[in-house]
Amino acid sequence: MEDENDKPTLSEEGYSPEAIANLERAVEEFAESLLVIKSEDANIKVFQSLQITMNGRKRRIGDLGNVDSPENPMKIQLMIYNKEHIEQVLEFIKQNGFPAKNEEGSQFIHVRVPKPSRMQLEEIGDDVNRRTNAIGSRLTKIKTNTGLRIRAAVEKEFIDQRIAGIATKKIDTNLERCSKEVRIIGLMKRKQILGSFFKTVERDDADLIKIISKRVKLEQRRIENENQLRIQAEALENQRNEQVNSDNIASVEQNNSISPPIAIN
Repeated sequence: MEDENDKPTLSEEGYSPEAIANLERAVEEFAESLLVIKSEDANIKVFQSLQITMNGRKRRIGDLGNVDSPENPMKIQLMIYNKEHIEQVLEFIKQNGFPAKNEEGSQFIHVRVPKPSRMQLEEIGDDVNRRTNAIGSRLTKIKTNTGLRIRAAVEKEFIDQRIAGIATKKIDTNLERCSKEVRIIGLMKRKQILGSFFKTVERDDADLIKIISKRVKLEQRRIENENQLRIQAEALENQRNEQVNSDNIASVEQNNSISPPIAIN
């Protein structure tokens, strides 16, 4: 058995800091993963899933070319891999009710699309929900794995029960905090995508919406304060420049008013 003095103290216990860091990293990665999800993805997915019959075989548009929306979500750019397919694909798109055109010699088909339907947007919202639930499971797994390590450490007397209890409590507190943050981030994204079609689903969504509203107001206030400070700083800088210019002009005028010495031969 180890000497009691050799056991880690609370400040040296490394289980909870590691777990908390992993929890926060998972939240950051989740937030970053949502950045690429946009409402226009609905139109892109529709085009990728369209099926055209070529040589007696059904092919997805997404298999025949790259579907993108680089500038405007209402304008899809379809780059056909094989130029021989362009004319047939162009006619197929037009027959499906989408205005489309292709410039001669170009592999790109430009398509105008309507705004995403409510059903299409809700499919993306459902995807955000699935991602939110998945990250929630990941957070719980982090806590569970660390809990098992803490229990093994207690059994092997690496740490005592008191420190184990405090470490576990820290992890539980941060798990709750991170889980709530994940819900808020997911809800904000779903609200952004659905717009006027958004509606609460979970029991505590309404409470989280209030938190989101407060954050939005605080962010707006922060931006307004930063803009005000910037304006004030620019005004002071302009005032200093005007003063410097005024001083320079006065100095030049003073020098010009002094008669040059008369040369004596």
